[in-house]
Amino acid sequence: MIKRMSYLLALPCLILASATTASAEDLTNATSIEISKSWSQETSGWTYPMAIWVPDGPEPQGGWPVCILLHGFGGNGQGFVNQFKQLLDCHVLVGPTGYSNSWNICSEPSEAPDTEMVGDLIDQLQTYDNINPNRIQLLGVSNGSSLANNVLITNDNPGLTSVVSVVSQLSEYQFQDGEFYCPSGETDSDLDACGYDSPQLVSPGRRYLAVSNVNDFIPYYGGPSGVGIDFLPAQWAIFFVAVTQGYQGDPIIGDGDLVEGDTFEYVYLDGDVVHVRGFAQHGMSSIQQAYVRDFLDGCGIVVDCPGDVNGDLQVDVEDVLELIGNWGTNDPDSDVDDDDDVDTDDLLLVLSQYGQNC
Repeated sequence: MIKRMSYLLALPCLILASATTASAEDLTNATSIEISKSWSQETSGWTYPMAIWVPDGPEPQGGWPVCILLHGFGGNGQGFVNQFKQLLDCHVLVGPTGYSNSWNICSEPSEAPDTEMVGDLIDQLQTYDNINPNRIQLLGVSNGSSLANNVLITNDNPGLTSVVSVVSQLSEYQFQDGEFYCPSGETDSDLDACGYDSPQLVSPGRRYLAVSNVNDFIPYYGGPSGVGIDFLPAQWAIFFVAVTQGYQGDPIIGDGDLVEGDTFEYVYLDGDVVHVRGFAQHGMSSIQQAYVRDFLDGCGIVVDCPGDVNGDLQVDVEDVLELIGNWGTNDPDSDVDDDDDVDTDDLLLVLSQYGQNC
């Protein structure tokens, strides 16, 4: 069952979901997605190159899930799509290329509005008939991972359901003094916190996976790096994200739970927010790659089951009892009508579906 989500309005640099209209068109390998932006380096406008790969075979129920791939510094979208075709073979893959083959985080060559571009790309992908608008996922590596974290912090589109951050955990710019931040204008290493001056409320209801390595040049235990950015300790970074998604317990610090070999996991919220620690330098081991594949689970069939509060694919007394236990709260699973309040309307909806098997 897809968890029902409530979303918070954030401050100036929040990328709001725009209204979309039906396109009556399928996304194909030959589709041209054109997103152009203007900024100080390109006052006449610049169009992001987009690589697209649609798997062969029958379209899954509800449409294809999409994974937007954000390359590392010096990379490009086509190369990244080619790299992940086999690992994420049950996803449509879309790989934009950043200006000067980089993403604007702090001191990169690009000053482009990349976070805004990703928001526009999500909106546009949701208009295609063969795409599941509620299964848009995001994976970034290194410089692309930092952009993925910016999107997590600022974007409130409910169709963005999962974010994977590989070898670049949250920076001290993105999380300051107990709050998440984004830049309200241009970024510059000479500015305080590189221009990350606008506090944000991160939208709940998302799944998040962070992959980091103890022998990476990105400092696993926090501090300055070779890329001019100071990072949070990876184990604290994942805890701060978990709190935004509803976690209320203590942070998991230390070795975590052994997955295999030298790979450990730190699991929050029943696996919805996870950190995987490895020893693969500035990349991913085969164990970490398999973890990413399973986390995104593009081949899994998502069933819409109204009234199924506890996610067991049937509507029965257990759902009624769980809803009553959450009465008067905004629990996202019990709030089946998505009005941010568990009340009589939700109970009536569950009772109207009582006895259904999904």
